[in-house]
Amino acid sequence: MASIVNHETLRRLAVEVGEETVSSLLVVFSDELSRYSDELSETPSVMQVREISHAIKSSAASFGADELAELARECESRVKLGQESWVHEQLPRLTSMIEGTASQYKALASRQDLFDR
Repeated sequence: MASIVNHETLRRLAVEVGEETVSSLLVVFSDELSRYSDELSETPSVMQVREISHAIKSSAASFGADELAELARECESRVKLGQESWVHEQLPRLTSMIEGTASQYKALASRQDLFDR
């Protein structure tokens, strides 16, 4: 899988809050994404997709998950525009991206050399 992590964003975050704190926050972020993935797999309403997308877009951007942040932003916008069929068509892609991002960030949180690049 290609890297879905903007490491520069993580480095900036580490400068702001400390490397150990970032590792802890990555666990929280990945757990949050896993929970959202579970919610999306239970045939959510369009409004639930909007709420989840809204919640994800900012946190994903803060942690350097730029592609996920962009897709979440797009999903939220499409719901606001009443494009429900687009949202339903993209739901598998969104769920898959959330799962992949959660997995990758969980793995990053356990790496001792996360900031040694």
